[in-house]
Amino acid sequence: MNDEESKKEEYLEIYSNITQDGINITVKGKSYSIKYPIEVWKGYNKSNKDLLLDNLSFMQTCHLPASHKMRGAKYNTAIPLFETFAFKGTMYDIPSTAVIDHEKTTDYLRRFFNSSFKFSSYETATPHQEKVKRIIGSPKAVVLFTAGKESLLNLALCMEMGIKPIPVYMDEAPDGPESMHKQKIISTLENEYGLKVYKIVNEPGKLRYCDLGEEENNWGAGTQFLTYILEIMPFVKKFNAEYVFFGNEYSCDDYIHDKEGFKSNFCFDQCTEWTKQLNMIAQVMTGNIVKVGSLVAPLYEIGLIKVLHERYPELAKLQMSCFSDTKEGKTRIWCGNCSKCARMFAFFKALDIETEQVGFENNMFNKKSKGHYSVFGGKGLYSYDVSGLGSEEQSLALYMAAQKGINNEVVNDFKKTKAYRDIEKGFDKAYKKYFSIHDSIAVPEELKEKVMLAFSETLSGTGPKIDFRNNIIR
Repeated sequence: MNDEESKKEEYLEIYSNITQDGINITVKGKSYSIKYPIEVWKGYNKSNKDLLLDNLSFMQTCHLPASHKMRGAKYNTAIPLFETFAFKGTMYDIPSTAVIDHEKTTDYLRRFFNSSFKFSSYETATPHQEKVKRIIGSPKAVVLFTAGKESLLNLALCMEMGIKPIPVYMDEAPDGPESMHKQKIISTLENEYGLKVYKIVNEPGKLRYCDLGEEENNWGAGTQFLTYILEIMPFVKKFNAEYVFFGNEYSCDDYIHDKEGFKSNFCFDQCTEWTKQLNMIAQVMTGNIVKVGSLVAPLYEIGLIKVLHERYPELAKLQMSCFSDTKEGKTRIWCGNCSKCARMFAFFKALDIETEQVGFENNMFNKKSKGHYSVFGGKGLYSYDVSGLGSEEQSLALYMAAQKGINNEVVNDFKKTKAYRDIEKGFDKAYKKYFSIHDSIAVPEELKEKVMLAFSETLSGTGPKIDFRNNIIR
């Protein structure tokens, strides 16, 4: 191999093009499509499609040279307008990635910092801002839909406040079990609630999961929501939306310090700071018309579940928070064999929510499931559980379950731990922390009063039960 060929192999070559229904990205001979409903993509202008091409190609692949231990990447697209956002998002995600991968943060930082990127053009595409036609009627919000508790509560709050939600589901594995389960939930939403749920097929999302055969690692999450805010812009244009809502809860701001002293936020791309950064991008793309936020930002996870299931019980039955990446997940919406399911199971039991009613098919307080609870330091935990950040909240849930007389193996073993004794001593403080409403700048100011009222009513036990079935907002 000559020197020229050797240098060529040091770079990943990434080819992208605009298609009839979206964008196609090719890396190492594998193609990944971003597909929109034809009517949505067709209505987006050429200049903005070029901008999406440049930015989405880069954002979904900029981690690959580091994860493949290569020198850099060459693109057939122009240098992206939001390259610096992608750089910051990835850099701030690296400490938590290194913790999960059992690597040094400094090594990971160096690897990404030294990545070299080459573009076919340095004439950057900028937004073409069209005049927005304001239509008389309810305000509209594009809601990132996952069927998880946060997106369901965002939908419910929108409907309660008279905002018409436009749910958009990012389907990153159309042939996978998670997509299959969520399609059933989507059908229920459409049939019983009159909500049309739209879908973006985002196959490049697979590149966050070592789809190219590289050594297993967790690179790529730092630009996930950055990708999403740009991908939903055609929907913002199509429906003249005033808002975009993500499901970023209060715990997304929590962090630890790793062994090298770096601040490690395991949900950096969902924290309040980054939500406001995404708001800047939306403002640039729409001429200061659209606001990005999170209506659920004032609540911790267990408090959020309480509000969702007590105020909107019928909608809450559709909740799915499992990634469906276990053998059991292929056939049921809660696999019952992962740390995400374990955490939700504990929260449901603490709040007297019938686990069978929301779709659990097994009891996760048995001995077999003990290793999925972060309070016991089990192995095979998902990233957030690995961090230990949710341990106190999980301990509070297990303590509350114990006080209800539940005496299965997990609860009985938890009673023997220091975590149980710590919650017992400081129960009032812990309960207040996780069942309180925390101020957050992620909630648009003009909506904050109504949102806070809904939360305070439910958390104090005075809120109504609301059923939106067949109550369509025009």
